[in-house]
Amino acid sequence: MKKRLLIPSVLFALLGAVGCAPPPKVVTQITSARDQIKFLVVQGREQQVIKCQVAADGALSNCRPMQLVLQDED
Repeated sequence: MKKRLLIPSVLFALLGAVGCAPPPKVVTQITSARDQIKFLVVQGREQQVIKCQVAADGALSNCRPMQLVLQDED
């Protein structure tokens, strides 16, 4: 009898853990100029721009999110 209760509860816990995972981060745009590169990252309904320095060998460093303020035009 206890096994009958244990199996559904374990299955429910596993499915709940998968259902609560955040959406994946997807890079939708990339721009670069000189020694900088910027990535537009989308995760669900959230958007973020990440700015990085590019070394001569192509290695990325000093990556950080940029502050963006979007305004509607009147």
